[in-house]
Amino acid sequence: MMLDNKKIKINHMMADQISISTGSNAYSGDNSSEIAFFKNRKWVVVPIPEFATYHDGSDSIAETAVYPYVPNELIDAFLDNYRA
Repeated sequence: MMLDNKKIKINHMMADQISISTGSNAYSGDNSSEIAFFKNRKWVVVPIPEFATYHDGSDSIAETAVYPYVPNELIDAFLDNYRA
């Protein structure tokens, strides 16, 4: 399966966009996806509270941070609350 990457605008105090990746080269499975967050087109490295347990552990001075293998139902619930 090829990489599928969706970018969705959100209204969250820490981010204005979520990236959802599945497939090749993504930390995803049948029922999970890799996510990342952006604000003003820059990576949000500090953990988003709703997904903090999935944060990859990047420290606050890192350039990127991802959340691997996040259950899709958690992502859907988040989007129900924050989709722009």
